[in-house]
Amino acid sequence: MTSFNSVGDQSRSYQLRLSQYLLKSKLDALTKEVATGIKNDIPLALNGDLSRISHIESRLTILATYQQNASEAKTMFEGLQVALGRVQTSVNSLGPSVLSEASMSPDSILRMRASQISEDFRSIFISLNTNVAGRYIFSGSRTDTAPLGSFDDMVTELNMAVSGATTADDIVTQIENWFDAPEGSGGFTDTIYRGNDSGNAQISISNERTVGTKLTANSQELRNTMKGMAILTYVAEFGAGLDSATVRELFTASGEKLISADTDLTIARSMIGLQETATAQTQTQNAAEGTSLSIARSTLISADPYETATALQETEASIQNLYKLTARLSRLKLTDYL
Repeated sequence: MTSFNSVGDQSRSYQLRLSQYLLKSKLDALTKEVATGIKNDIPLALNGDLSRISHIESRLTILATYQQNASEAKTMFEGLQVALGRVQTSVNSLGPSVLSEASMSPDSILRMRASQISEDFRSIFISLNTNVAGRYIFSGSRTDTAPLGSFDDMVTELNMAVSGATTADDIVTQIENWFDAPEGSGGFTDTIYRGNDSGNAQISISNERTVGTKLTANSQELRNTMKGMAILTYVAEFGAGLDSATVRELFTASGEKLISADTDLTIARSMIGLQETATAQTQTQNAAEGTSLSIARSTLISADPYETATALQETEASIQNLYKLTARLSRLKLTDYL
């Protein structure tokens, strides 16, 4: 008696569906490899040893954070340089010209110049209240608050501080004392300055390097600038009763302070420039390390384009053959065997 083995229709249907599913999954995986250039099954490609690729991925993530921090630091430093540049432009030639005018210009011209310089001082306030990417860069670590209050309020406070002074020396001394008064004494720091003196928080841009600046609108360099401007602002606003000799003495005192302040500003900008240079160098180093790690990562998990394309073609051919077989089997009838 001849034995006869057959595969039931349901079993055959199941086998066809299983084969179709496996081939479709393989096709999807190979298609993804072609699109991304990365092996679909990384643990299999690395024989289960994921320690090296995990280290590389972790380091790349850290480097991306450092680069973002460096970009923010660069933006902050650029903002500081632009703002300080505006301030220094206002005072750079002003000191020498004020000294010259003190001895040569008539009283009426001096008082008109004092008014012009007062408006320049107002512009300095605006520059120091610069906001870069949502952060007030002269407010210390209190970056959500504009560092300086109202210019007009400052003029009022200045007048109160100088009240009773009649000689040029007394007026200058009172203005200096008001700007330099320690916190809690009712001076500039308490009434006009809104930031804090902790400086901008240090920003990590690599494992070994942080950058930042302690410069604020309350730093000595900027207060020295404001003192020189404030002297002539006082002349413009409250100097109607001052005699010509006193006005000239105040112009001389202002000019001397502004010349000194110009040097202070140059030093401050140079220090920020050093921070900019350090940031740029670190960005370059981070980028180089990131490129090196990306190459190492690619070496570990990249799919070979030729092998992947060949496997993809073979899989597509297998799927086509499976569809042909399925179609042929679906047309079979009992009468074909009788």
